[in-house]
Amino acid sequence: MTIRIHDARAAAPASASAPAPAATAWEVGQAPVVRAHGAEPATGVVNLPTIESILHARRTQTRRRLALIALLALAACALFLLYDALDAWAIIGKLRATRLGALVVVAVSLTTATAVFQAVTRNRILSPSVMGFDSMFQLMATASIFFFGSARVSAVPNAVMFLINTVLMTGLAVSMFLTVLRGRRSNVYLLVLVGIVVGTFLRSITSLLSTVMDPGEYLTVADVGTASFAVVNTESLGISVIVAVAAIAYIVARSRVWDILSLGPEVAIALGLDYRREAKLALTASSLLVACATALVGPLMFFGLLVVNIAHYVGTSTRLRELIGVSAGVGVVVLVGGQALLEHVLHQATILPVVLELVGGLLLLAMIVKGTRR
Repeated sequence: MTIRIHDARAAAPASASAPAPAATAWEVGQAPVVRAHGAEPATGVVNLPTIESILHARRTQTRRRLALIALLALAACALFLLYDALDAWAIIGKLRATRLGALVVVAVSLTTATAVFQAVTRNRILSPSVMGFDSMFQLMATASIFFFGSARVSAVPNAVMFLINTVLMTGLAVSMFLTVLRGRRSNVYLLVLVGIVVGTFLRSITSLLSTVMDPGEYLTVADVGTASFAVVNTESLGISVIVAVAAIAYIVARSRVWDILSLGPEVAIALGLDYRREAKLALTASSLLVACATALVGPLMFFGLLVVNIAHYVGTSTRLRELIGVSAGVGVVVLVGGQALLEHVLHQATILPVVLELVGGLLLLAMIVKGTRR
């Protein structure tokens, strides 16, 4: 038996003004063929972008934005370091270089710590400050002056005081990690809740000591408890650079593994990752960076939250390593550039930590309101 297939194009008159176009894969009901990268396109097949080309374009865009942010960061550093200082460079140069080093260390440390903390908690409105670092620092400053007096505390070498504050704040965080993340049902959100409660408890003790202490000593406590970039101790800066470089190098080395933490504990465990161990390591590294920056210049509660969310908006990748690079660059631009503008252009009209806390607090409120409307 012979089956005849009717072809409408064959039945069309030969005197047609234009030949009918060839049918594509979509018209004949076939699935389009996706080419391998670099292969020649087949005739009549839809030319779709490959996965390799999309990833290559995204990596190229990320590198360009990183280069632009790096140039802006270098420009901010040059403005802070060289503005109106060439005539008296022998006097001003060393002081500004020391302060610039402190600003860069604080910016990179806090942004890296916040990026890692948000990757573990999978929440962009949280920062390591909820673990009670600021409260612990203020309690240490208040208790030391309350029990020993400002004269004895000021006699302690700055490097020793820096190490004491760093060890105590890191020890507080690690003790909470080991306590809360020990059981089988442990989760990061319980850890955050415990950190908030501990921070509130420490602030209550600080408030009690501040109420009954001498008013003159209280002024010293208020000055110590506020972040300041006016004077930076060289010995403390050297130790903080070593600690920050070691912690950031470890974070970058583990970043590929910690990218999986942002997928959640169930997915991470299903992929063969020891979730509790990696979460403890990530949170410990984040805590060490925050403790180092806080002990160096004082507490900056919302700086990391502000900068990392800007980096999410500016960057094109959610990978931890690239997010750390973008966040560090944006942090240097914001902190160094902001300090240069307030100091050299506005002539110390206000202090930078106040502006950062105001803008960061408003951003946090806006993100909370936006999240409740969804």
